[in-house]
Amino acid sequence: MENIEKIIQAIDIQLIQKNKPYMLLAEANRLLTSTRLIADNKALKKIVESRLIPHAYQTLKSPKQWRIPLSEKGKAEKEKLDKQNKQRAKENQYTIQTQILNQPTLCCPFCEYTGIIPEQFRSEPCLICPKYQARNGCEGMNNENQIFYLDETGTLIYEVI
Repeated sequence: MENIEKIIQAIDIQLIQKNKPYMLLAEANRLLTSTRLIADNKALKKIVESRLIPHAYQTLKSPKQWRIPLSEKGKAEKEKLDKQNKQRAKENQYTIQTQILNQPTLCCPFCEYTGIIPEQFRSEPCLICPKYQARNGCEGMNNENQIFYLDETGTLIYEVI
């Protein structure tokens, strides 16, 4: 009977990993023979026909197939993992949003484009707005003899030339 529990557990693990509702007898045979939980292909068929795996069932329509769905323990484990994954996804989304919000940004005084300042440019004294530059074809953010800089605190300052 202990071996039956190991068989059920191995099938449950595989179903959860592959996110499948059931496993066909042939798939289960391959899994269980490769893990050496059963000796041959006929052993599992005898087990399911003997109802030692109570949640296994045979389809009514032709071609009849044996299907082995998640056990009750497997369903509980899957629900637990799904809840953990949802919580992790929420936490990851919150982390990403926080990281984005904590990035230094700059609003272009001309085109009003607000963007995150890329890390490689944060130490530069002069920043060029990519949208303003693309639209106006200018090399620097120089308009009407003003150059725009960020000071050490990230505040936009203007310098008249």
